[in-house]
Amino acid sequence: MYQDFVLPLTGTAGDDDAMAAALALARHFQARLTVLELVNLPMPTANPWGLMPDIAMGEAYSRLRAQGEANAGRLRTRLADSGADCEVRVVEALFSDPPRQAARSSHHADLLVVAGPSNDGAEGSIAQGFAAALLLESGRPVLVVPPGAPLRGADAGVLLAWRQGAEAARALHDSLPLLRAASRGDLVAVDLPAGDEARSVLDEVATHLARHGVHARVEVVESRGRAVAAVLTEHALDMAAGLIVAGGYGHSLLCEWVIGGVTRELLLGSPVPVLFSH
Repeated sequence: MYQDFVLPLTGTAGDDDAMAAALALARHFQARLTVLELVNLPMPTANPWGLMPDIAMGEAYSRLRAQGEANAGRLRTRLADSGADCEVRVVEALFSDPPRQAARSSHHADLLVVAGPSNDGAEGSIAQGFAAALLLESGRPVLVVPPGAPLRGADAGVLLAWRQGAEAARALHDSLPLLRAASRGDLVAVDLPAGDEARSVLDEVATHLARHGVHARVEVVESRGRAVAAVLTEHALDMAAGLIVAGGYGHSLLCEWVIGGVTRELLLGSPVPVLFSH
């Protein structure tokens, strides 16, 4: 059962839908929601003598901190009548990347909720950076809510994308509270490897879900040259799913986040929220 949700605000237009999803989940599970208001305190400008104290930079930090506190105050007022147990926390990203600071501030959560990217240039890139950092550095499952695609009721259908491996196994267990509440659950494997072993593992997963009260339909689908993410989203729409659950594949490389192909395609193109686990 979920007890703690964390919602880092990205500063993009998708924050409103992510907030609505996080509040709905907090109410449904009678859980605590912590909203992170991130204050980005940038690195001082370097000069030939290195990083030197700058009075103007100190003044800028004071303004940014004051703005963060003001934003948090308005948000506390907004959430006072939300019907959920909420906390708004101001988190400073001092000489640090805000998405990474959000990940470091979320290790206690059962589930993170964050705005998904849209195809609108800079804002989409910011939201994608947050989702990638949370997925790869928080150690927690991440629910990405696409702009304009709010989370449906907790009893909506759920598509569980299966690919044998640690990421999909973790996603299955991280999503069990949502799977138990779903009106329908489809366990979908795209391009299942040939042979009895792969099918046996899939059947064992379905049996395991049944022991947890989740009676999932097993669907084996061939991509026939289409992108796997497109096959999954098509199936999700056909079954009127309100959520896709999937393993999140990727790694950090030289301070950059590298997201695997299917993960990236779902992150950028899913018409419904996606719960990723890494």
